[in-house]
Amino acid sequence: MRALVLTLLLVAACTSPPPHAFDALIGRSGVVTLVTLHPDEPRSRLFSVNYQQAGLIPVCTPVTLLERNRKRLLFRNDANGKTYEYVHHEIIGENFGDHLARFFGPACPRQELDALPALDRQGVRAGRALVGMSRRGVVLAMGYPPPHATPSLEASRWIYWTNRFNKLAVLFDERGIVLVVED
Repeated sequence: MRALVLTLLLVAACTSPPPHAFDALIGRSGVVTLVTLHPDEPRSRLFSVNYQQAGLIPVCTPVTLLERNRKRLLFRNDANGKTYEYVHHEIIGENFGDHLARFFGPACPRQELDALPALDRQGVRAGRALVGMSRRGVVLAMGYPPPHATPSLEASRWIYWTNRFNKLAVLFDERGIVLVVED
């Protein structure tokens, strides 16, 4: 009996993440995307390494966070009713709850979006980096670069992937303005 209890506790520990402040948003209304997301639409899937897939879920899209464990988050895009799986990859070297808190939150950054220069707003709408955009505009358009490839947002080169094999680099000048986008 004691062995059974220990086994059940071990299984529970492996499947449930430790409590995180982000978990308070699960099932709560009013949650939105804090950046533009780029899902693999045919598979209804996103990855914490932030692959830049063809799909777009714009910044400030209302979502419902359905459930989370250590390896995935299920959420529904309330604008179209579609459910997505957000898969965590430990290679990014970031706690999944901390990671998710940068992509989903309780308030749309509307004032910040409205205050962006016109070129940044254009890139955010398109979901991509454009030459001349600010670092913040790129984050809002493409999400955060994976921290294992770009450990500092002050770096002059941010690396994203379009899939497991192909990289995309965004190069910034000393003022934090996009100089080049390399596919």
